[in-house]
Amino acid sequence: MQQMVQVLVDEPAIDREFTYLLPPELASGRVPINVGTVVLVPLQGRSIRGWVTDLDPPTPGDVELLPISRVMSLGPPPHVVELASWAAWRWAGTRAHFLRTASADRVVSGLPSHSSGGHRGAQISVSADAPAWVAAALASDNKTPAVVRMGPCADEWPLVAAALRRGPLLVLVPTVAWAARLAGRLRQAGISTALAPRDWAGAAAAHAVVGTRAAAWAPCGPLRTVIVFDEHDEAYQEEASPTWNARDAAVERARRDGAQCLLVGPMPSPDSLAHARQPGAPAASTLITAPRPSELEAWPRVQIADRRRDDPTAGEWCGETLAGLLRTDSTVVCVLNRTGRARLAYCASCGELACSEHTGRPLRLEKQQFVDPGSGEKRPAVCESCGAIRFRRARVGVKGVAEEMERLARRPVIQIVGESAAAADSTADSTHRRRRAPSSQLADGPALYIGTEAVLHRVPSADAVAFVDFDQELTAPRYRAAEEAFALLVRAARLVGPRTGGGRIVVQTRLPAHPALLAAVEADPGDWIRAEVERRSQMHQPPAAAWALVSGAAASTYIDLLSAGDHAGELDIAGPAEGTWRVGSDDQDVLLHALAAAERPSGRLRVAVDPLRA
Repeated sequence: MQQMVQVLVDEPAIDREFTYLLPPELASGRVPINVGTVVLVPLQGRSIRGWVTDLDPPTPGDVELLPISRVMSLGPPPHVVELASWAAWRWAGTRAHFLRTASADRVVSGLPSHSSGGHRGAQISVSADAPAWVAAALASDNKTPAVVRMGPCADEWPLVAAALRRGPLLVLVPTVAWAARLAGRLRQAGISTALAPRDWAGAAAAHAVVGTRAAAWAPCGPLRTVIVFDEHDEAYQEEASPTWNARDAAVERARRDGAQCLLVGPMPSPDSLAHARQPGAPAASTLITAPRPSELEAWPRVQIADRRRDDPTAGEWCGETLAGLLRTDSTVVCVLNRTGRARLAYCASCGELACSEHTGRPLRLEKQQFVDPGSGEKRPAVCESCGAIRFRRARVGVKGVAEEMERLARRPVIQIVGESAAAADSTADSTHRRRRAPSSQLADGPALYIGTEAVLHRVPSADAVAFVDFDQELTAPRYRAAEEAFALLVRAARLVGPRTGGGRIVVQTRLPAHPALLAAVEADPGDWIRAEVERRSQMHQPPAAAWALVSGAAASTYIDLLSAGDHAGELDIAGPAEGTWRVGSDDQDVLLHALAAAERPSGRLRVAVDPLRA
């Protein structure tokens, strides 16, 4: 009797498996048939790609089975196929989406031997000595991840080298440049290393696999250690639905392999602490910190430029501290995440930012009234600090600042903005279009840059980074605003280097006592993060609660189905606001089971689990 196999077709709209016959000539071909093997099958009159999910499926009833057309390539190993099924539930997606990410982008008919490309076994040419805090991190309980805090400019090599001696290692980093640098360093040390996902086949045999987000699905294993550097970075999360996070996928992968998982960064995120926290234990017990002198040295000097002390008539974007910095003959990167007009307002007399006395949230100035963006409550535009009634708007974007900055600094200013910002500024005159340079046109010597946060990724190094309007980040109407703002400081720190090398960050603000800023100044985010975790717990915000945003033409129908489902009483459904509903629950499993149980209606539907912007 001819062998049958079950195949999941690469069609997310279908998301189901079909049984096919496996012809003998394909069963004995060059590419072996295993769970995960990529094949070509006939479906509804056309040929479609798919993945083998079962080598011995139940025999269907009176159905004439069609044969597999072709065996295309090796695919993700069985344990990664199983991980994809979990991820489809975890982020309300389809298995096909994750198996695409886990598959090679070219045909792979064989894998290299384990001995090629450097050492794989115990004889690894790295130092056996490791700092005590590194040894403590690797000796922690494998049942939950260990959260490791180290400064943004600290060398990651001692941690990587110590992990290598334990066995096969997977390392995730947020940028391609970082991955390439670390992979090169590993190879120089004689370690068999694959850079994922480019070296997909090599990852199956390498001792160390390094990569960005997609590396969480590399065909390696079983693993002994998984390290996620800068685990807080938004680069790990997919923006398109399903909105999966590589950090969370790596944590689950380590759990399944019984491997030690280290979540490393200058700022332990509330999500990582939730992953690591043992039931009944305080959050502090989950954290391993580098020695205080080492952590302090791995931060640049962070200087707060309090705009409240500036003359309010002197200008809305540049205080005295920034003006002095711009006139120096050094490379300065200025960050302003705004290309249009913002609605924050500050008092024209005392410079105090207008905020709600109840929530501390900044108020929007609309005509002659302040409006709370959260509650919609309105009140007269009167300064609570000095009683004045005249206010200025913080409204200048990158283009406007660049023009004034060039006159102030008396040297050219190079604009670097993201793609969307560049489109918004398409009406700029030809002179400034020439100065809005891509990374290939960066200056050879000292230069002055201005741009959105994209500039922090495109300029390789700087003497100083200045945030022109940091209040825009701190007061954004999102529950993760302070966390996102601190992440920008981490990126800036990597650009300027440690304080021992003169690294300097200048932050213009009217909120100089904000806990996130004080944490950066002191190079110690511990107290702030603990307070942030407690605040989110009291507000029933992630990770204390689970959220999903539902939008699209079919969203209303889907929300009706959720409201009528078995878990409706345990869901908190809010909205719609601008066509989007927020579905939440204090129990993540309840939310995910509810999303999985509700039938997807026809029409466009987006379900974003763990949304970054909420």
